[in-house]
Amino acid sequence: MMTEIELDGARFLINGRPTYEGVTYRGRSVEGLLFNSRMVQAIFDDENPETAVHWRYPDTGRWDPDRNTDEFCAALPQYRRHGLLAVTVGLQGGGSIYTPEIYEHYLNSAYEPDGALKPAYFERLRRVLHAADAAGMVVIVNYFYWKQAARLESGEVIRWVTAAVTDWLLETGYRNILVDVMNEVSDHWARYPVLGTGGVHRLIEIVQQTTLNGRRLIVGSSTPGGDRLPVGRWAEVEDLHMPHGNGCTPEELRAKLRALKGTETHRRRPRPILINEDSILIENLEAAVSESCSWGFYCQGYGSQYRDLKDWTVQDRETRYEALSGYQTLPVNWSINTGIKRAFFDRVAAITGVLV
Repeated sequence: MMTEIELDGARFLINGRPTYEGVTYRGRSVEGLLFNSRMVQAIFDDENPETAVHWRYPDTGRWDPDRNTDEFCAALPQYRRHGLLAVTVGLQGGGSIYTPEIYEHYLNSAYEPDGALKPAYFERLRRVLHAADAAGMVVIVNYFYWKQAARLESGEVIRWVTAAVTDWLLETGYRNILVDVMNEVSDHWARYPVLGTGGVHRLIEIVQQTTLNGRRLIVGSSTPGGDRLPVGRWAEVEDLHMPHGNGCTPEELRAKLRALKGTETHRRRPRPILINEDSILIENLEAAVSESCSWGFYCQGYGSQYRDLKDWTVQDRETRYEALSGYQTLPVNWSINTGIKRAFFDRVAAITGVLV
């Protein structure tokens, strides 16, 4: 084990040194930032055979969760060579296809409804932690996604799961872990109050109070896009702020980040601002850097998008593939295989000063 993430005020440290140490971009320091990408489906599975057919690989005609994880792990060194330092991986993933007949019925969760942990998910997560550690990268582990969290039996189950997952992560011994306890905290879709704006602090505090040999995990909880910010006790207790930038123009994102930095809780205790989901907009990456904030790429992708460009006709390459291929709709091609993906990774390389 070789990669340890720590905080120093509003900066990230890896192995005791600031990330991107000494690096500037357009006259602004990027030292202490953590460029990242949303890769929440890295340990995905679907226990509903009626929806799992939609995730089949084109070359085998079947879905394979181990192949998905293995191919993700194999891609990590390539990401790191471009200057990327972190990925978000979800224990309940995220939306793959949003049509109701699929989205309402797929079953991707590392927990049984009563909270029991599913060993296969955690074995895949262990492989991700190991591969990221070897690559010098951080894994932002997301515990709950609202659509799947609603399947859990109670708020008490959610609290128990939070403690159990934190115990498991600490016991792995890996130190390259950040926690995003609830993806996009919102009272609008939280079935249980503990997942809403007035209750998520309790989950953050469970993570903070769960220790092993005096060590605990660094934890926050992400906000939805738009202008929404952490509030109340949630804003007070989290170790880092994790605003999402979805739906923001560059100007709106700058305003959101300035508003967050201007809150009393942040002024009193400055901490890292880590956007771990935004969009494919390079302009938003630039906006975050201009505000000395970390930024996360989110490229959904739609449709059957696993094949490489060589498998498509010229017309497909020009009119369909760029829109289809991403990092969230399954099956995912985890390589940097489209212009959209290359634009992000090339810009990160340019910002961080690495030679690819």
